[in-house]
Amino acid sequence: MAARAELLHATYTEVAERLPRNSQVRFGEDGRLHLAALKPEPEPASLVGLRDAVNALLPRVDLPEVLLEVFSWTGADAAFTSITGGDARLADLDVTIAALLVAHGCNVGYTPVIASAEPLMRDRLSHVDQTYLRHATYRAANAALISAQQSIGLAQAWGGGLVASIDGMRFVVPVPSVYARPNPKYFGRRGGAT
Repeated sequence: MAARAELLHATYTEVAERLPRNSQVRFGEDGRLHLAALKPEPEPASLVGLRDAVNALLPRVDLPEVLLEVFSWTGADAAFTSITGGDARLADLDVTIAALLVAHGCNVGYTPVIASAEPLMRDRLSHVDQTYLRHATYRAANAALISAQQSIGLAQAWGGGLVASIDGMRFVVPVPSVYARPNPKYFGRRGGAT
């Protein structure tokens, strides 16, 4: 313990002796320590070139198009079945479901996804939302996605295909919302959503 105390004292003494010459550190009138902001290092030309090359390779698609592509790979859209239990399926149901998932996921409501095409009309969106989207169908669709992910080699290498490096967005919401609930883990009893 004595050796640690001596090392700590020597370190404090060395830092204190260099403080008057350090232009990056100053003490305010209130006695508080203020450190100057670090300036960013310039990005190497190779990094700028790599970023441009990668951006040029990425397709420019909308989020619903990505969902439709994932549906075609995984069949996850088939998990969204009617609450009535009937087999009759609406034409282009996958388009309506993708639009609703975006509307719910972004918490923007129907207005941004409404269009004049049949699968995106307000009445159709409302009907599918009430009839096809519920906890049981979300759970089944999620299971289909996880099953498909398990077959990806890189996902297997990272953890058997059951691990994803994602996290939810957390933010405080001032008023109750249909899709937002308090999350005591992050916000205590204040309003917040994940």
